Amino acid sequence: MFPIYFLFPKNKFFNKKFLHLLFFLISSLFFHSSCGQNSSTTSNSASNSADQTTSGDESPSNVVFSKTIMDPDATQSKDYEESASDVIKTSDGNYVVVGTSISWEWPMPDNMDDILIVKLDGTSGDVIWNKKIHLRNYDRATSVVEDNDGNYVITGFTSSDDANKSDVFFGKVDPQGNVLTKKAITITKNYDGGYSISKTADGGYIIGGEAGHSHNEDFMILKVDQNGNKKWSKKFSDHPDNSAYDAIEASDGNFYLVGSKRIVNKLEDIRIIKTNSKGNKIWDKTYGGDKDDIAEGIIESEDNTFVIVAGTFSYGKGGDVLLMKINSDGEVIWQNNYGGDKLDKLREYDGNSVSGRHLTKTPDGGFLVSGNSSSFSSFGGLWVFKTNSSGSLLWNYNNQNWGGACAARQAVDGSVIITGPGLAGDTVDLYAIKIR
Repeated sequence: MFPIYFLFPKNKFFNKKFLHLLFFLISSLFFHSSCGQNSSTTSNSASNSADQTTSGDESPSNVVFSKTIMDPDATQSKDYEESASDVIKTSDGNYVVVGTSISWEWPMPDNMDDILIVKLDGTSGDVIWNKKIHLRNYDRATSVVEDNDGNYVITGFTSSDDANKSDVFFGKVDPQGNVLTKKAITITKNYDGGYSISKTADGGYIIGGEAGHSHNEDFMILKVDQNGNKKWSKKFSDHPDNSAYDAIEASDGNFYLVGSKRIVNKLEDIRIIKTNSKGNKIWDKTYGGDKDDIAEGIIESEDNTFVIVAGTFSYGKGGDVLLMKINSDGEVIWQNNYGGDKLDKLREYDGNSVSGRHLTKTPDGGFLVSGNSSSFSSFGGLWVFKTNSSGSLLWNYNNQNWGGACAARQAVDGSVIITGPGLAGDTVDLYAIKIR
């Protein structure tokens, strides 16, 4: 899809009503072009850079189910646009997808954006329940985890009409979709939000995101207890326009944050920060080339080593995806880029959109990456690829019927659940696809 957010300042709630209308008009045109085919394209032999290992392994291509999911309040007179940001496999064998529902009613209602959370049957993909969470006028979910009691814990952004003010959203729903907790967590009283949430050893959560003024955000890490009560938060600046898109607690109790750091000439580098258990900085490093490189996710691999996924324009051909493995001191162990001759990326849009959960660890110790590729089909679309634990490419899966994949998870049986935005009629609905 055309990245229309590049037309506007980096402000997630900037001129929302006008922006949504323009987005609808343009996205409809481009989705009709990119998703109008009736067959999927699977590529098993990607055009690899010198840093990659060409794969001959067969990708999963059997579609178990393919679903589009609408807002539960949608009718002929009430239109909504739904998008996804994360998906998890639940302890009861099903799936939970979180994202955002944007109202297309006219006149525009006060609650333009609501958090959308959907539970799907793990076998059929049928909707078990479909719920919305409303806290303020603009609520968006970015990440979800399951707690030890089987509840689903969500983070994201929540804002009123003030385009320069938002807070971190924290919510919890039970296995039946009943809302247990929904709250706003203030960090700076300016522009705050959470991009990722991960469980911590003490039963609480660590949230990675951004805090500060619009156009001048800082890396942010937020520690909360199991009910979303703030324990502490830290900001890391050094330069305007920083965002932490993922944060995890390592096995040694330290925290790692990854994201981007604005350098010069509007270029961004990968930024990784390591802190101790109280959020105090241990080291702060940047990585990348002479073009834009933005880290989106981090996973602990083994022996206190870490794999980072990033979108890169410095390596590869015309935009690729980068996997990089580092040790606990931030030293690079290996680095590979993935993609073809055209534009391949993690995000559907630029930094104004919800980032998505683009990197997960597979049961066999490998890594699963979700994004959007124009290299493996005529029009671009959903792209998921898998590597082994060493970063060697095992398979690519591309489906041009759907928009870019925001998140994907692989189960023990090898099946993969993928979610993101897709065209349904004249608007965009959330999709969920399971392949094997």
